[in-house]
Amino acid sequence: MTTASIEHGFRMDRRIDFVISLVLAILALAIGAWGVFQVLIMGDHGAVTSYVPWGLWVGVYVYLVWLEVGTMLAYTALRYGLRVEGLEKLGPAVALAALAALIGALFIIGMDLGHPFRFWKAYLQPNFGSLMTWMIWLHTIYLLLLVGELYAYRRGKDALAKRLTLIGAPIGIALIGVIGGLFGVIAARPYWNASVLPLMFFVSSLVAGIGLLILLHLLFSPTAVAPQYAATARELARIFMVGIIIGLFAAGANALVIAYPGVPAYSEGLRLVLFGPYWWTIWIVHLLFGVLVPLGLLLWNRRNLLVIGVAAALMVWTFVMVPLNIVIPGLAYPTPELEGLKRAAVHHRLSFDYFPSLIEWLVVIFAVGIALAIFTVGYKIVLEPYQRRVLGLSGEQLSGGDV
Repeated sequence: MTTASIEHGFRMDRRIDFVISLVLAILALAIGAWGVFQVLIMGDHGAVTSYVPWGLWVGVYVYLVWLEVGTMLAYTALRYGLRVEGLEKLGPAVALAALAALIGALFIIGMDLGHPFRFWKAYLQPNFGSLMTWMIWLHTIYLLLLVGELYAYRRGKDALAKRLTLIGAPIGIALIGVIGGLFGVIAARPYWNASVLPLMFFVSSLVAGIGLLILLHLLFSPTAVAPQYAATARELARIFMVGIIIGLFAAGANALVIAYPGVPAYSEGLRLVLFGPYWWTIWIVHLLFGVLVPLGLLLWNRRNLLVIGVAAALMVWTFVMVPLNIVIPGLAYPTPELEGLKRAAVHHRLSFDYFPSLIEWLVVIFAVGIALAIFTVGYKIVLEPYQRRVLGLSGEQLSGGDV
């Protein structure tokens, strides 16, 4: 650590962090490359079946979209709406994290498509009556806004970055609404077919986004060790607690509405989530470690920054189970009028039983490697120069002797 870094209360010398992150990214890309090869060259799409065509990849895609949009929306609402102090210099880190999640999301949904190299048709031959077309166009606009925002921060044009952030907020809301609507309008899948689903996606996105925003503040805020740094983290933790509780009540109310009438076409998906073969993903991974433990930690000691960070990390990490438990159970049972499908023909591709194959996990690892590589390289290109500028440190100061 340099003397200048200590004097300004922020660890600018992150060479070790950079090397570790880059090695992890390369390792993830190397491990996942075999899965990508199997998909693109061999045409192997894993364990998905004719009856369960959407699996791990679509669930992880939704999760990454929630992070990419939710983090930006949470930052915009808290900084410019509620005017939470201490977030003024966190914009580049938030935009970079959103961009990394966005690229990872686009890659993984591209792998899920049967012909990913035909994506250009959505631009040159669009069908604006399709929600899928709107999803692609909104993603593209959002991507361009994030790139423009990072460029503005890199060039010291903070006012332009602010305008792009505010423009991106309604685009992000529309994107979440379209993706939620993409599921909600599918009449053949009663578990999804509800007008409340876009709103549920929006709430989930915000809760996950606040959790990631806390981690970005704790790790990358240039206000580190200044009095406002801890105060901001504690205020974010308070808002985070409220968000988790609201999300918990909203999910419970939605489940009650599905379960109370007892209509099999609707309640069977919920039964699979709560009591099916993978019940532990919702009860143990998400509810216990992603909701109750973080809430318990924050209620126990919300003033401790390490406790806040652990609570946020647990929630963000386990939140991937939420979209997975929306996507897969919605497909993993035949509706009553098609009950005979299970016995009509016997084949491994004609099954309602689904668990991700090794190839699917490898593709997810590759997507994580892409996101980590983008954030790691982006830190050197955008965050480090920005932090140097706002802290008033020159390159010569940063190259001073270690202490």
